[in-house]
Amino acid sequence: MAEPPKRKARGERRDGPPEARPRERLNLNMKYLVVSGKDEMKISRSVEAKVEDLSLTGLVFETNTMKVDGLHLSYDESPLLRNRLTMEIELPNRRKITAIGEVSWYEKSCVRADPVYHVGVNFKEMTKDDREVLRDYLISIRKTVRAIELDV
Repeated sequence: MAEPPKRKARGERRDGPPEARPRERLNLNMKYLVVSGKDEMKISRSVEAKVEDLSLTGLVFETNTMKVDGLHLSYDESPLLRNRLTMEIELPNRRKITAIGEVSWYEKSCVRADPVYHVGVNFKEMTKDDREVLRDYLISIRKTVRAIELDV
């Protein structure tokens, strides 16, 4: 997840193999808080966001700010002291998983008047059970996408 995903305009053709087609936004709810890389006792309030893309190694989410309670999502003073995000991701069927991650990239969207940021996060910590729940969810949506493609 080192680079931001390439986006196509709505209505643009989606030819090519499934793996080459852009994915639809997942639009899952999540909450996150920022933990300082310099002082782990410094923690922001919880903020809600929308997950746009999700994998076993990380996610992309949309937020309207890059700072929460004075803590930048990526780092404050030095890139060597990375801040961490503690995230709770709501999957369908009321399943929730938690993970700790670090921001690997972000970009400001120029489409809207209000600031909107797309933020890529690499997972650093996740329980074995949450990883299994996530894996099962990703397999289920892949099967759904394949079934829809076969009908088209």
